[in-house]
Formats: sequence, structure tokens, C-alpha cells
Amino acid sequence: MNISSAFALSWRSFWTLRKRHDGPLWARLLIASGLALLVWLLLGLLGLVGIVTVEVDDSAFVARLLTGVLLLFLVIAWSMLATVRLAEWLLPEARLAALSPARDWRAATFVSLVLLAGLMLGNLAGSAVLAAVYPHSEMFASTALRRQLRLLQFLPFLAIVNGIFWRQRLQRQALKAAAAEAQLRLLHAQIEPHFLFNTLANIESLLDADPARARAMLEAFSDHLRAGLTQLREPEITLAAELDMVVNYLRLLQIRMDGRLRFSVEVETDVRAALMPPLLLQPLVENAVRHGLEPKIDGGCVRVHARVEAGRLRICVDDDGLGLDAPRAGPRAGSGMALANIRARLQHRYGERARLTLTGGDSGASAMIELPYQVQP
Repeated sequence: MNISSAFALSWRSFWTLRKRHDGPLWARLLIASGLALLVWLLLGLLGLVGIVTVEVDDSAFVARLLTGVLLLFLVIAWSMLATVRLAEWLLPEARLAALSPARDWRAATFVSLVLLAGLMLGNLAGSAVLAAVYPHSEMFASTALRRQLRLLQFLPFLAIVNGIFWRQRLQRQALKAAAAEAQLRLLHAQIEPHFLFNTLANIESLLDADPARARAMLEAFSDHLRAGLTQLREPEITLAAELDMVVNYLRLLQIRMDGRLRFSVEVETDVRAALMPPLLLQPLVENAVRHGLEPKIDGGCVRVHARVEAGRLRICVDDDGLGLDAPRAGPRAGSGMALANIRARLQHRYGERARLTLTGGDSGASAMIELPYQVQP
């Protein structure tokens, strides 16, 4: 791993709580040091414009002051990083998933308290370091208790700034999430009539030729619509509910393809209780059938399976169709938008801790959604 990629990985995971970070520890330490240096430079700029002033003629004292403040800021930054890492180590993965990225005031308050604890500990540690580095300095001779009391004087100001920051961030997250959900509903509304009319036409054609198949298709279609309407009204559902809709959808396609489609769902009972955003799996199943199995003369099989590993839910949709490299007669309207929409929704809800990956080649394809494992409390 080169230095630029290490910093890129560390920067993306620096702002989230997680058990395992993508980048190395030294990269996170350098990022924290860089932020401390940025605050120090900002304080220096305030001094240049006269907002912060120190009336001292001794240039050596000013140099000690600037160096001491920078050292203090570095110790505070490292202490806050260590405190966050301790919280990540103590908390279970499911709790971390609920806290980061913060989606409500409770999570924001918890994260703020963790950072405040790191700030207080860093101030204590920084005071000890300054006392050791400058034992006879008049500027750094105050006791640790006095330093903590001075820091506490700034807490109301820090609380106001922190509240404004979190309010704006939560509002932006809510707007992004609402936009992604609105896009999902618009996409669903665009695709669903096409699917609806095709299904009704198939049922009509089977009424005289094969009434039993027409009845089975109508039952599956009814179950699919009922589950879909329920999911669209909920911001979060269980994997079991999502699988019910997928199974009904596959039953419909199985009847329509007259035996050329086979499918299996392999998910343990405890995994089915996992919470997730609605309508994530059906676009993946649609792509598997549309581009992988329907063009194949003999059809094939779709396999949906899920597992929980290290606090993460991994859901896979596999097929043994023509593969990702096979030429397509023409992409179905909205299919590319659907995959982009899934990635956008995962990004807005989970940040870098969730992803959608597609793998495959000349034969078969696999789509995997990976997100934090959460269940209802």
C-alpha cells in the first residue's frame, strides 16, 4: 500500500466509528496531527489580524508560547483519537453502526461526549508534557487543575459551535436521505407499470390455456404487490420482509419463464431479523434474470444467500447466467439507475461502512451488498 492510498483509506474512515479501520494507524495519527496544526495556524492567523493578542516584548517567550501551544494541540488531538479508539474497542459492532454516521441527536450527543472526554484527557496530558518540556516557564507553570478550569470556561462556546455543526450536518443528511428515497420511489413508479402490464398480459394469456398457472401467477403477483406497497411506506425493514418480496417476484418470473428459472434462498433465522433499507435486493434479482438468465436458452438458477460475519451483514445474489461480459440486446430502462440508487442510499445511510459490489465474467455473476448488522432493540 503506497502512502497516497493509505491516506485516502484513512481519511474516509477517520470520521466514522468502526472496529477495524481501512488505513494504517500512522496515517490516522498524521491526519490528527494535521488537524491540530490547522487549528494552530488558524489561531496564528487570528493573532496576525489582531483578534488574539499577546503583549510581550520578549521574542523568545513568544516562540516558547507558539511551540508550547502547538505541542498542546498535538497531544489533545492524539488523546481524542485514542479516546475514540477506546470507545470503538469497548462498544459492540451493532452499537457502532447505530452511532456512526450519526443520524439523530442521541448519536451526535454520544459522539460529542466521547470527543469532549478526549479533549479533557488531552488537556491533562498536554499540561504534563508542557510542564516537563518547560519546567521553569512562567506561561506553563499553572497546575493541571487550573488548566482544566480554563478549558471548562470555553465549554459553553464549544457547546454552541458543536450544536450548530451537528444541526447542519443532520439536516444535510436528512435531505440527502430524503432525496435518495424519493429517487427510489420515482424509479419504482417508472419501472413498476412495465412490470405490471407484462404480468397482467401473461396472466390473461394463461387463463384459457393453463388456468392453474394463471391462478398461481395471480396469487404470486398479489403477494408481491402487497409486500411492495408495505415496504415503500417503511424507512427500514427486516431482511425477512425483503426476502418475501424477492421470493414472490421470483415465483412470478418462474411461471413466466415456464421452468427455465430456478431459485433458492439460503438465510438462517437469526440473520433474517437484520434491519436494512427496503427494496435493495429486487433490482439485483431483476438484473440477474434480465441480463443473465432470460437470454440463456436453458435458463438457469438464482441463489440468494446471506450471512453475518464480524458484525457485518453480507447479502449475495448469484446467478449462473451469461455473465457480466455477455453482450446485451438492450438494457432495461432504469436498471443502471437502480444500481446507482442502491449505492447512493447505502452511502447516505452508512457512509463508507456499506457497499455494493458486482463480480463475474464470461459465466455467471454475483452481486453483494455489505452493511452493518443491526436488529431491532
